[in-house]
Amino acid sequence: RMAKLVLGLGVSHTPQMSLPSDCWEDYAKNDGKFFDLVWRRETWSFGDLVSERKTENLSEEIKPQVWQRRFDQITTAVAEAEAALEEAKPDVVLVVGDDHREIYSEAAMPTFSIFWGNNVEAIPPSEIYEAVKPAAWALFGTSRETYACHSDLGRHLIASLHEMEFDVAQVCELPEETSVGHPFIAVRQRLMSNYAIPTPMVPIILNTYFAPNIPSPKRCWDFGQALVRAIESFPQDISVAIVASGGLSHFVVDYEFDNRFLDAIGRGAIEELEAEDFVSGTSECLCWLVAAGACSAMDMKVLGLVPGYRTLAGTGCTMAAALWRGN
Repeated sequence: RMAKLVLGLGVSHTPQMSLPSDCWEDYAKNDGKFFDLVWRRETWSFGDLVSERKTENLSEEIKPQVWQRRFDQITTAVAEAEAALEEAKPDVVLVVGDDHREIYSEAAMPTFSIFWGNNVEAIPPSEIYEAVKPAAWALFGTSRETYACHSDLGRHLIASLHEMEFDVAQVCELPEETSVGHPFIAVRQRLMSNYAIPTPMVPIILNTYFAPNIPSPKRCWDFGQALVRAIESFPQDISVAIVASGGLSHFVVDYEFDNRFLDAIGRGAIEELEAEDFVSGTSECLCWLVAAGACSAMDMKVLGLVPGYRTLAGTGCTMAAALWRGN
């Protein structure tokens, strides 16, 4: 018998979803300071974006009671995703995440890479932004931990994908004291919190942020479709889940895009998506496209789509969770 893909999940990993809602105001104080504000394919100053979005009445979205409701909504959706993973009991979890220069650097940043070593380390950083500290447990873990990886499956995926004309970079070890990125740690912390030892992983790393080799939406979908063929040609009787980590729109919420994106991947209408919209943090939606491509024969269910507005400029993150499961 061969390996079988039994479940797909997509889950955001923004610090916001792991911060109690009464911390959102402090977290919002940095909005616009550390990154460009990109909205509707244009770059904005914070003040100009506040003016542009006046008609949306965003003041109604940044009230404490609304924030608490949004926090509860995404918490419930993530709990549903965690329960689905527990029910499926896969032998291996493929985690598709982007790199934020945690593993790679400007010196070398492959489009697609797969880790096939025996394990990776999750190492909490020595310094964390003050406003992020209440969410550090989800992003970095509370103590150093080793995650077992499925080396044989990782190696097989790399070789199989090359046969299908995807030039995947192979990574079998990380430099000493290098932590696997927070997209991967967040999956362990939010979806495997009940496990003393997490299910073995295969980290699949996408370059979604850094030009010039960011993959197109269609390339990510096609990669996912090749990935499921590679999984199901692995000659061991194991069950596999795939989890996309990241997204949706941020650092400016574009709820119209989020709805359109989830509708398109649910229908497999990838031709409706354009690369120009996958910029800034919204680029992490490319990880969802890989999972959706792999799970295109399954039924998709959106568990939660929660616009986390933090300011009158509409900065924040749309927090989402979804699953794909066969009949």
